[in-house]
Amino acid sequence: MISLIVNLYNGERYIGECLDSIFALAGGHDFEVIVVDDASSDGTEAIVRRTRDPRLTYIRPERNEGSAAAVNRAFAAVRGEYVARIDYDDRYHPNFLDASMAALARHPEAAFVCGAVRMIDPDGVAGAVTGPADYGEAPGCRDRFRSMLTRHFVTAPTILGRTAHWRRAIPVPAGMDFCDWYMNLTMAETAPVVVIEEVTADYRVHPLGMHTTKVRTGMGERVTFQVLDRFLDRSPRAAELAPHARAIRAAHFGDWGNKYFGAGMDAAAQRCYLQALRLDPRQAWQGAFLHRLAGLALSRERYERLKAWLPRAGR
Repeated sequence: MISLIVNLYNGERYIGECLDSIFALAGGHDFEVIVVDDASSDGTEAIVRRTRDPRLTYIRPERNEGSAAAVNRAFAAVRGEYVARIDYDDRYHPNFLDASMAALARHPEAAFVCGAVRMIDPDGVAGAVTGPADYGEAPGCRDRFRSMLTRHFVTAPTILGRTAHWRRAIPVPAGMDFCDWYMNLTMAETAPVVVIEEVTADYRVHPLGMHTTKVRTGMGERVTFQVLDRFLDRSPRAAELAPHARAIRAAHFGDWGNKYFGAGMDAAAQRCYLQALRLDPRQAWQGAFLHRLAGLALSRERYERLKAWLPRAGR
């Protein structure tokens, strides 16, 4: 009934935890596990093959093909009516299928359900809990297409969706290796989305994870605006979105400015902040936007000195 997809590359440190969390899911649901290993060069294969559960299918191409191609391979093997996708470094909570299946049963019109996530560090130490509610998304089933375009409130390992809706996004376009947002939007474009309050997964942030590498390589920004061009310009709902298109693009430039700023990539941060202001000057009042932009104009060193001095001056 349910296909659980795990995409990975060089995941020997975490894949065991991920698989353990899958086979510990509560509720006795009928599921299969499809692991697509994108030609890892470490000990990933040996760890996966130690799992003898007959519900697991292991797929390994001869050469590394990239994340988008790996996702397409996984969906070619799907047999379930429902699909969930989890990266090798994340973990499910035991309630994931119970809570998600119950929500979809209540809302047969929905494309997918998503919930809250607990952040964990490289060693699995729990941090903050975050979810759609932090972005103003109330529980329930409704059209969330525009709000999903504006801000990333869906965390990938909390999603369970109907296979027919997932397949609208397959094949994932070549090069779109950060494809979660694209796939989610493709589903939300034509059907409502259910939000639940339960925490259903752990999302790990670590130096080798997609969360980090998509910033440092610039891949995340490239894919973000590739996705925005697709949905703001070529969606059947483009006319509905047109009055909001500049503000949506500006918000994402501001978000990427913040990401680059946090990564110490000052030139990229300044470029994104200026683009955000050009598209929508109201972005200046979001968060620490003006402080950071002014700091970059001063130089990072002067900005950090001034930031350290202000609390002392206040005392």
